[in-house]
Amino acid sequence: MGGREPAHERGWLTKVWMAAVPVSDLDAALEFYMGALHLELRRRDGNWAELGPKEPMAKVALYVPRKDEPRQPGGPTGVVFSCDSIFDLHRELVDQGVEFKVKPERRSWGGLLAIFLDQDRNELMVLEHPERYGK
Repeated sequence: MGGREPAHERGWLTKVWMAAVPVSDLDAALEFYMGALHLELRRRDGNWAELGPKEPMAKVALYVPRKDEPRQPGGPTGVVFSCDSIFDLHRELVDQGVEFKVKPERRSWGGLLAIFLDQDRNELMVLEHPERYGK
């Protein structure tokens, strides 16, 4: 075990499986993520729900944290979505009343980025990659 064995073709991270977002009200969060973002409910168990499109995209888990947990709703989540048209997505979400902290803007690496807020003011980022990254 450990680093003494030679590198093989197996044993590497292959994708992000899930990102968890703390929310204050799971039903309200499901309404936002399923309604505004069109994510499909994959599993719900108590104060935990998993949403996502068909694989291979990672799932987003929503959960209501206990009061003593360090992660509480609101603020950066680290969740980054990808899209094929950030301006169309922006227009659709604004029409639904979604607040944007950062409107779509071109970044130095060539892509477009925006940051929007869910019902608990959790920050969610979305990117439209330049053609060189593929889709």
